[in-house]
Amino acid sequence: MCARTNMPTPSNIPLNSEFGVGEPPPRRSIFENYEAADPSDSIVATSMPVDGAAISSDDRPLARRAAPIQSEIDTALALSYLCRFLAKAFEDPDPEGWRWLTGESTKSDFWLAVTQLAPAAPASFADAARELTKRFELDAWNDFHHSYVECFGHTVRGDCPMNEIEYADIKADPLFQPHRLADISAFYVAFGLEMAPDAAERQDHISIELEFLSVLAAKEAYAMERQFDDEKIDLCREARKKFLREHLGRWAPAFARGLARMAGDTPLGALAGFLREYITEDCSRLNIAPGSEDLLFRPIDESSESLCASCGITNLPPGAVHYPSE
Repeated sequence: MCARTNMPTPSNIPLNSEFGVGEPPPRRSIFENYEAADPSDSIVATSMPVDGAAISSDDRPLARRAAPIQSEIDTALALSYLCRFLAKAFEDPDPEGWRWLTGESTKSDFWLAVTQLAPAAPASFADAARELTKRFELDAWNDFHHSYVECFGHTVRGDCPMNEIEYADIKADPLFQPHRLADISAFYVAFGLEMAPDAAERQDHISIELEFLSVLAAKEAYAMERQFDDEKIDLCREARKKFLREHLGRWAPAFARGLARMAGDTPLGALAGFLREYITEDCSRLNIAPGSEDLLFRPIDESSESLCASCGITNLPPGAVHYPSE
């Protein structure tokens, strides 16, 4: 059994502290309904249990499973925290968010989570975490923001896309994009999550997919802490495994490698390095193979692109607005 790291149990975590422990972050979850009515409620509100349907106390099995090993709960909480930290770090940056990411309380909680996962991870995982905390300093804001704008710019595609559907096999089906987006949305809906109306990004954005994995890990921790039956615990774990295998774990390694190459020796480069190690470790933990770091961008149909000047619809990203050329 791993040594205790004093990770708080779900019942001790107020949901208005969205990252699980420490001071609350500057922005609420992009999943509009992921919040508890009372700050004293657990990290998963009773209206949003592990299977996406309301469960009352009467629905819990009479023959409860043996009390789960505390380290399993702590591990799930650590996974939830690190995913939410990464989700925040990849949001469109602002000074307030940067102050939270670089605060001493956040760093302490970050290391608490890393320490929980490190014994089962290669040394490179802790090394990447150490580099990240060294680079994430308050006075490095200008460097981080400059690198972020330089790498991601103001376009969906760019040289290092932050959206899943931009990464695909060269022979991808023409319906790859809508099918992929529909499948991602189905995952969210299955767990009772709704995108906030003011969410700035599409559902396949790196920060949103990371936040979804954070929610799943939090639900898993909650189910174990409340001693729900194995079926509900496995439901969360299998959903996390499937989402990693079919979505985030498939394209994040290529995204992280590309970003590390572009950002270089900067705080953003350190963030890319830790993301790469985290995804690799989480995939290994769930016995799945991470996607190829050489995954290419989806091809653009040149013939269709030539039609954009007249129709303005083909190949535009979902939600984009076409302005006819002069």
